[in-house]
Amino acid sequence: MEGTFHRRELKAPAIAFSSKEGVTMFRDALGEGHMENYFFLSEQFTTQLHPAYCGIGSLSMALNALLIDPKRKWQGVWRWFDDEMLDCCELLDTIKEKGITLDMLGCVATCNGADSSICYGPDMTEEDFRKKVQLSCKRSSETPSVLIASYARGVLNQTGTGHFSPIGGYHEASDMVLIMDVARFKYPPHWVPLKLLHESMQLIDPDSNRPRGLLQVTAAQEGGLQCRMKNCCCVDGDNSAPSDRVSGGSSGDNNDSVSGS
Repeated sequence: MEGTFHRRELKAPAIAFSSKEGVTMFRDALGEGHMENYFFLSEQFTTQLHPAYCGIGSLSMALNALLIDPKRKWQGVWRWFDDEMLDCCELLDTIKEKGITLDMLGCVATCNGADSSICYGPDMTEEDFRKKVQLSCKRSSETPSVLIASYARGVLNQTGTGHFSPIGGYHEASDMVLIMDVARFKYPPHWVPLKLLHESMQLIDPDSNRPRGLLQVTAAQEGGLQCRMKNCCCVDGDNSAPSDRVSGGSSGDNNDSVSGS
């Protein structure tokens, strides 16, 4: 069908998770103890509901993996997160048009019963990043966390610009991380060099004028819909994003040649 796509070719240096090499890496990483978080994430692995929903798609996956109760109904009698329930800080129509920034995604996480911590790419060394990945993937902390990477796809030899996806594992011998890509219509889950992923977080999001980076999400002691961020647009009831949070290249795949997942 002219003008449409069914997947993109996953090019080196990425290694498809289901490839022979990718499966071998999974087995190695499992033996090393670096795949513990994968099982919780894989139970909730989802495809983002809209081409520009990679941020909130990643977050809904993380919130469900951490078993955070949304304290409100999804469908029927069930309380569960999906992408379109995460509209407390930014209007969904705005996200569909412009995507979402790392700052705003952290705000949405906090509003939905999580504690969130942002680390911008330039603020962490490659070794800092490696330690964060190892700790999260081993699930060795008393408080389990999910890492959501905000990165520039081009550095990884992929089409599109800004993207969000959770990190599901770490392979020590190759120093590669498993990206559980929520744009499954485009790329399968895949291993990428940690060094390159770190490099991809150094770049500035041209619309927010801030670097990309890492969002760490943990379950708050008191879950449920709330907002504890003093500068959040929810506090005063204003659903419009502040000017320094306006998003564009942040995420989305409405036009694959220009921006997006």
